Amino acid sequence: MKKEWIPNITIGQDYDVAYKDATIHFDVLGKMADFFGRDMPMHLHAEYCQIHLILSGKTLFNIEQNVYETEGCAAFYTPPATPHAFLTEPTAPGYVITIHNTHLQRIMAELNAYSNHNSLLMPFHLDRNKDTNSNPLHWEQLLNLFKMLKLEWNQSSLFQQEGIESIVKLILISMLRLAGAEQPKKQHNQSEILCFREFSSLLERHFLTEKQIQFYCDSLNINESRLNYLCNKITKLSPKKLINGRILLEAKRLLSHTNKNLTEIAYTLGYLDPSYFSRFFIKNTGMSPSDFRKHHRKEQ
Repeated sequence: MKKEWIPNITIGQDYDVAYKDATIHFDVLGKMADFFGRDMPMHLHAEYCQIHLILSGKTLFNIEQNVYETEGCAAFYTPPATPHAFLTEPTAPGYVITIHNTHLQRIMAELNAYSNHNSLLMPFHLDRNKDTNSNPLHWEQLLNLFKMLKLEWNQSSLFQQEGIESIVKLILISMLRLAGAEQPKKQHNQSEILCFREFSSLLERHFLTEKQIQFYCDSLNINESRLNYLCNKITKLSPKKLINGRILLEAKRLLSHTNKNLTEIAYTLGYLDPSYFSRFFIKNTGMSPSDFRKHHRKEQ
């Protein structure tokens, strides 16, 4: 019998279109559970990591075939492209943070996580009832940070995005402190998913200068058909579309949040000819860079 591939869910497309191009999404567990269900079958988020905080009740969390059963307050960190499923009680309260790989890579670089056992590349969980080694104040700090994030998320204030990003970074730091030296442990990762994660990391580091698929194939030591197979299997998108998607995400960010002119943006993205960048943007979004900027700033 042919085994079905694990579905890839994109929060900004399948759940909350208002955050289609956002790097961070935050929501209460109950609202997402009303949409997806409390008994969430195996799935993954190819370009996103997630943090689940469950405040009370029994939880059954399956991360890459490692099953964790908790009761009471617990937190779970799931890296990008990590298959997971979970079951929570009907009224269990909590929060879910979804972070795009672009922002995760930035945080990892800032924390120097690559030299720290690849901490944020591996899944891990925290169980308050079973945690006897850490300082209880660290748990209080984590819970307070989630409350702060909820307040920041629901108000429109000066430097709101910067505030959200800072709190999310503190939440990850707090979770790593609580995890301690024993976690994150190496899980039974599928080789295909590991290869895709490596491709995603390479893309994040080189998309401004390397737009050809062959560069990534050479770096991964695989042929183009293999990379195409992996990307389509996990994301239902070709490597070229993933490369273009990363460029577009950065273009939209620069158009929305900076005052750089179109020529400067084109050069930043590695295009020596601004008109070529404009054609690329129109082809992939249906509007010119100038129209996108006007439309976005009108909505703000």
